[in-house]
Amino acid sequence: MFGRYELGFSYADPEIRIQLTDNEGRVKYERECAGKTESRYLGRTFSAIHVHPVEPVNLPEALTNFLELSFPPLLLSPGSSQIIYLKFPVETGVFLESGEKRDLLDIFSLAPVKFSLYGSPSSGVITRWYYSDLYMDIPVTDKRREGVMTLLLKNSGTETATISRAVFDGASMCIFYGERVAMTATMEIHSPSIAHTTFSDTAPADCPNRAIDLYLSRAFSITTGKGYFMEAGTI
Repeated sequence: MFGRYELGFSYADPEIRIQLTDNEGRVKYERECAGKTESRYLGRTFSAIHVHPVEPVNLPEALTNFLELSFPPLLLSPGSSQIIYLKFPVETGVFLESGEKRDLLDIFSLAPVKFSLYGSPSSGVITRWYYSDLYMDIPVTDKRREGVMTLLLKNSGTETATISRAVFDGASMCIFYGERVAMTATMEIHSPSIAHTTFSDTAPADCPNRAIDLYLSRAFSITTGKGYFMEAGTI
C-alpha cells in the first residue's frame, strides 16, 4: 500500500480501499477505511500521490504532538543499556505531488485512538497513548495498523531504573517503511524522574524507504524537534 503512485492507482483489502480515477477530465480521490469514507475532486496540477505512514499523533484531530508508549515494567541497572522492541500505532497519510511539493490530502488509520496525560494537570502534556508488549526480537505486525520501534534504553543514572513508559515528540520522528513500518529511538534515563527520548534517522535494513515527514510538509513547520525531556518519571 505504501509508495508513490500515478493516476489510475487503486488499492483494496477487506478494511481499506483507495482509488484515484480520471473521469472525463475530473480527477477524483476516494478512500474507505473501517467504515469511514473520504471523497474529493482534485486539480490537475499534481503529478502523483504518495501513500506513507506518518507521525501517529494526528487523529481524530491534532490534539497533541506527543506519543506515549506504555509497556510491562523493565528494570535497568546503573550504567547499563538494553535494546527492546515496541509496537506503535500507524497512521497513513496521502500526499499530492506537485513539482517538489508534497501537500497533505488525507489521513486515516485502523489503529484505536486513546489519549492520556503525562505529568500533572497543571504542567503535564496530553499524549496519544498506546500499550505494547515488550519484545526482545522484532515482532510480526500488520503494517497497516502497527509499526515496530527499536528502542535503546540507557541508564546514565546512579540508581536502578524502572521503565514502563516512554514519551516521544512527534516533530522528531523519523519513520521508515519496507517489510514493516519502523522507527528507531533512544531513551536515556538520568534519574527515576527524568529521561530524554530522541530518534535516529538511519534506515533499518528491512525498511529502506523514508516516509514523508508530515511536520516538515506543513507550511507552518520550519524546524524539527530535538527530542523530549520526560520530567514526570518513567513509570
